[in-house]
Amino acid sequence: MVKNYRKLIILFSTLIIIVIIISYSRYYIKHDQLPDISDLNTIEFYSIDGQKYFELNNKTSTYVKLEEISDYLKKAIIAVEDRHFYEHHGFDYLRIGKAILDNLKTLSRRYGASTITQQYARNLYLTHEKSWERKLREAYYTILLEMNYSKDDILEGYLNTIYFGHGVYGIHDASIFYFNKQPNDLTLGEAAVLAAIPKGPTYYSPLKDYERNKERKELILKLMLEQGKITETEYRDALNEDIKIIGKHPKNVNNIAPYFLDIVIKELESYNLLNNPYINGLKVYTTLDLTLNEISLKAINTIYPSSSLIETSVFAIDPQTGYVKTVIGGRDYQVSQFNRAINGYRHPGSTIKPLLYYAALEHGFTPTTTFKSEPTTFYINKGKEKYEPTNFQNIYAYRDVTMAYALAVSDNIYAIKTHLFLGESTLIKMAKRMGINTTNMKPVPSLALGATEIKLSELTTAYAYFASMGKQVAPVYITKITDLNDEVLYEYKNTSKQILNRDLCFIMNELLRGMFDPYMSYNQSVTGLSIIPQLTHTYAGKSGTTDYDTTMIGYNPELVVGVWTGYDELIPLTTVSERNYAKRVWAKIMEDYFSIYEATWYKPTKNVSPVIVNPITGEMNNKGYHKVLYFLKGTEPYYYY
Repeated sequence: MVKNYRKLIILFSTLIIIVIIISYSRYYIKHDQLPDISDLNTIEFYSIDGQKYFELNNKTSTYVKLEEISDYLKKAIIAVEDRHFYEHHGFDYLRIGKAILDNLKTLSRRYGASTITQQYARNLYLTHEKSWERKLREAYYTILLEMNYSKDDILEGYLNTIYFGHGVYGIHDASIFYFNKQPNDLTLGEAAVLAAIPKGPTYYSPLKDYERNKERKELILKLMLEQGKITETEYRDALNEDIKIIGKHPKNVNNIAPYFLDIVIKELESYNLLNNPYINGLKVYTTLDLTLNEISLKAINTIYPSSSLIETSVFAIDPQTGYVKTVIGGRDYQVSQFNRAINGYRHPGSTIKPLLYYAALEHGFTPTTTFKSEPTTFYINKGKEKYEPTNFQNIYAYRDVTMAYALAVSDNIYAIKTHLFLGESTLIKMAKRMGINTTNMKPVPSLALGATEIKLSELTTAYAYFASMGKQVAPVYITKITDLNDEVLYEYKNTSKQILNRDLCFIMNELLRGMFDPYMSYNQSVTGLSIIPQLTHTYAGKSGTTDYDTTMIGYNPELVVGVWTGYDELIPLTTVSERNYAKRVWAKIMEDYFSIYEATWYKPTKNVSPVIVNPITGEMNNKGYHKVLYFLKGTEPYYYY
């Protein structure tokens, strides 16, 4: 019965292939020629001003002969991708038949049965779209490959065109990138690590998820053992082999924005435009600002000691468009490809406070709403627990102070009182409203002081909501994709909505200037005091410091920049210099950039009123320092003489 079933499957699959040969060959053999087996499409990457800054094509990978590739690697690939590669003529009929039956049962196209030849045909000439039309063309090219090339030729070409993630194509460059070895020197364990990646380069990369890659590596080794490609001893030795991942790109010396490019390539994969036979290549127009990228790199290299292992990340976004102008995920891409700007979860400290205070403005607070700054014990959970936060260095005003002052000096007591007054879920709701998708936020008092983990990219984008005067901001990396003849294949369209109140955003923008106003120092200094001498333009900003992290986010209408500093190994930041790096880098980036481009500031909206007050106490008498603060009309303070 089983044999008859298998025969039916093979017969059915064979009939399908015959139909494909007849229907496609009649037309394409006359009108289409098999492209060169070594062809790879070109992908050109352009900056926001139209300059080409990187190119991926057949020149970016080093082609190697089959005999220059480890036998272990060849066996591993065949074991996991196509165990009958040397036995069939391009199609594994039994696997195809089974996949067809499985897809019919599930009413989907989730199951595939592609051979190495089919995958190679797809890599060379087609997209990865799951459609019957693409499958038919894939079958056609598979037949031509099998008719015109030997099995070794096909395997050689396949191994030289596989995508291994991180912008790396081909087995040679993958061997160098992951292990700094020639492909002929790979051990069995290393070969299995590489063979695990092509199924999903962004999913199985050992640099992104070592454990996931390890699981698939062990599966491949088991398959190799079961198929008689390795011995029991080799299998056990490979399982116990100490694998060291290098992660050094062989050709990224000309890649001036590798962290940014990784993001773009990952996004590009979702468009199903790569290697289309009707497209001889792609031009990808990105939001990268080459000037800002260069300025940011210079700031990092100037300020951080070369001898220190301290890390950093930078995320910059145009608040009016959502265009991400640069992303720097670490100090050295050659050392680590982990993108700390978009993948790193770290504690934001006091940089979370502006979201809380905006929520307070929506609930009726004004810039001169006061709470007393003094050591305070909070009784939570119905009085069962005590919470005793402190200010930096235990410095307090010991009097009622305003929201304006609390923001400028980052008074923790004011923040906790505001947080508990509004309700501990209010800040969580506000963060989600402003695009922060982390699930780590818990309704606890310490959340107001940054007791959660947030990506720098998400928090910087949240500040862009203020900078855009309340409009929704979603990060954009690709603005347009064309073929090499400039025919548009994709173009971004902005559909952002108004999320926050424009008047309250203007008030918040003015309040966030306080950290750069030295006259607002009272018992505590304003948090931007150390960098005020460097600043020649008007900015809004907020810094945050924890034991292990420092963050600085600041902006004007043209640009929002977030900078994070810390150690990957969670080493405490003990020196003043370490705690000031993020601020200094941020200040240098902003000032260097706006020494080239014009910097502007916001005009008051129609529904706000300027009032001269003491920004520390909120009083309108003539005592002490006074400045203009803005209020919603109808909420202005008054003073009886």
